[in-house]
This record gives sequence, structure tokens and C-alpha cells, in this order.
Amino acid sequence: MKFSLDKRLEADSTLVTHLELCQVRLSNDARYPWCILIPELPDACELHELDWETQLVVLRASNILSEALQRVYKPHKINIACLGNIVKQLHIHHVARFEYDETWPKPIWGAGEAKAYTESALNTEINKIKQALTERY
Repeated sequence: MKFSLDKRLEADSTLVTHLELCQVRLSNDARYPWCILIPELPDACELHELDWETQLVVLRASNILSEALQRVYKPHKINIACLGNIVKQLHIHHVARFEYDETWPKPIWGAGEAKAYTESALNTEINKIKQALTERY
């Protein structure tokens, strides 16, 4: 079976780069530095359903992404979450949070309206994240 990206994830994010077995995508919400790690595995829904070796590959990619976000944005906290209530496909959110952000200290989900990036700002953020990932990976 072939991997296919969920249409909602595709519509709500932009490809940054690929890490081993995973896509890194930037959420189309400029309020937060928010990346989504998506294992390119057909029909993957739950992390614990993956074999141990694959879980380690995904965990390594998650850690690399988290370190990159930490270096680029220097946030107060990085929130990492596997939520699949709407999109069942396995994807892991990585959100750099700041004490001054719009929803701090509450969760970002369902709070306010997403703010789209300008094309210039989107390209700038993608390049910063990609550069930080390249330095580590």
C-alpha cells in the first residue's frame, strides 16, 4: 500500500522538508511556530501500533525537529502532541510556545482564528526551520 497525505493536513500546512521516514510540514497559522511531523506510512494511525524500530525512527525525527525549533525560536516550552480526533492519519504536532503568545498557557487547539502567513513570511520560516534541520540531520 502507498502512503497518501490526508487532504486536511495538506491543506492546512506547507512542506518544509523530509526527515527519515517523515515529512516535516509548517502549519499555516502564523500565530505560532508550529510544525507537524507526519510519518510516511500507509494507514498509520497510532504511534504505539508501529513496530519498535519504526517508533524509534519517528521519535528520533521528533527529537531532531524539537531541537531545531528550540534553536530557531528559543521558546519557553515546546508542546508535542499526537491528536487524531479529526484527522486519523498519524501526525505529531510540535508547537513552540511563548509566555506572551495569544493563548498562553492554554492549549492552542480551538482557540481563536488561524492567521495566514504572507508568502514572504512563510518562505522565511520554512528556510529557518530547514536550515536548523540541515545543521542537525
